[in-house]
Amino acid sequence: MKLNKKSTLFVLPLTALLAACGGSPAGASSATGLSSSAASQPSVAPSSEAESTSVSPSSSVLSSDAEFPDNIEVDFWSTGSQGMTTQLQLIAEDFEAKVKEATGKTVHVNVTVEGSYDTIADKINKGLSVGNVPTMAVAYPDTVANILNQEAGKPYLFDITPYMSDPQIGFGKQSYLGDKTAYNKRDIVGSFLDEGTHYAREGMFSFPFMKSSEVMFYNVDDVERAYQFYKPNVLGKDNIRADLNEMDWNEFENLLGVVAKHKAEILNTLETSCWYDSDSNWIITQMEQRGIPYTSIKDGKGSIDFKDGEARTDVEDMVTHFKSLYEGGLITTKGIENTYGSNAFTNGEVLFEIGSSGGTGYNMPEGVDASKIGVVTIPAANGNKKYVSQGPTITFLRNPTLKDAENEAKMFYAWQFTKYLTNPETNVRLCIRGSEGYIPIRYSAYEDANFQEFLEDDTLTAASSKVLINEIQSDYYTNAVFPGSAQLRDNMGGVIPYVLKGEKTAHQAIQDAIDNASTYMK
Repeated sequence: MKLNKKSTLFVLPLTALLAACGGSPAGASSATGLSSSAASQPSVAPSSEAESTSVSPSSSVLSSDAEFPDNIEVDFWSTGSQGMTTQLQLIAEDFEAKVKEATGKTVHVNVTVEGSYDTIADKINKGLSVGNVPTMAVAYPDTVANILNQEAGKPYLFDITPYMSDPQIGFGKQSYLGDKTAYNKRDIVGSFLDEGTHYAREGMFSFPFMKSSEVMFYNVDDVERAYQFYKPNVLGKDNIRADLNEMDWNEFENLLGVVAKHKAEILNTLETSCWYDSDSNWIITQMEQRGIPYTSIKDGKGSIDFKDGEARTDVEDMVTHFKSLYEGGLITTKGIENTYGSNAFTNGEVLFEIGSSGGTGYNMPEGVDASKIGVVTIPAANGNKKYVSQGPTITFLRNPTLKDAENEAKMFYAWQFTKYLTNPETNVRLCIRGSEGYIPIRYSAYEDANFQEFLEDDTLTAASSKVLINEIQSDYYTNAVFPGSAQLRDNMGGVIPYVLKGEKTAHQAIQDAIDNASTYMK
């Protein structure tokens, strides 16, 4: 198959990645590498905004690696399934062998799983002062923002900007690492790369690793029965999918109302029409799509942009409307039910399930043919197609107990390992063998023969990945991150159950969320 591409990419303001990513079932591990393929240079280039994230230094970040010790240790703290961990360890061994053969240097990349994203963030925060930190770590941007805020004097994080275009180890400079000239930063989806720059300090302090977003799952046969009541002139699997994929939020509410009215005829086990897995994503994505300002960086500090005025009124009205949907049996959320919607979906208790592509595997009912489960983009308010960018990024840390030269030597190889992790062949290997439901960060990876073969599989994970690549493409939104942004996101997610269950008014719940987050902002 040939993947569709837009002629222009839109680099949007930054995302908080603290959305509920679900997580996919553990992938099967394998010691066999993927066969290489000739990835074609993409015809689509990121916008000039993304292109400006790197500047060419006049000289290498380090004059030569000859001054380094014979043995270099790089610690990588990661999270993920056993399949993901196995692949990372095998890839680290491949990298070490390639560096040894090409340069004679002995590099050890120690991959360890340190638990969840929150666990890694907590360990880094506690370990900064005593030097118990890795060279590189999987982290959400909020974690990166908090580390930057703790810096006093000597920085804790490396700015990646000079490494990307370094004459010695920049993009396209090391063919033995699968680093072709075509695999430059223009080959990376612009919004994925751009999110590493939207911190209170100028620079690039995180790098994309793999990505996911929200999608909507549905039972094909049950939804066709619903369409007999909703749009009897639009029937058939392909026609219904096309209609759902272009549906705006108001139309979707109408469809949910029809389902609620006729659920006995559609599916007698139905309890509600739709389940939204992330309360935070629901409210923040709807704000983004409706043009209601959320957050920004002003004068180097975080700003909550809906505190008052028209924006405040708009978000209160929006949440109050959501309450009417809940009371009518049209929608529920993880925050209300205290569990993800995948169990209800596979049990036939809900018709539509909105969740992370990273959790795609959990929405596949046992014993059901994959063709019976559909997946599309989530309905967009006002037809404004903006979708949350989720998935792991990598940040690079200085150990304050080591000398500058030691930290620089570790970073020298940590950056090269990151390039190896994100070259098309290796990134594809991780996404289809270790972390299904996530997609690679490079356009050229989507043309890779192994990834093309994966996309042709008759599986829900392949269908989910095709939605991200062919239909979402580059329409991702990102939010500014700063001290307090994670708390704001969590508290805004908490607004949904408070208001929908009638425990607080929209005005009070939103004010409480703003007040709580404000205590963390500096």
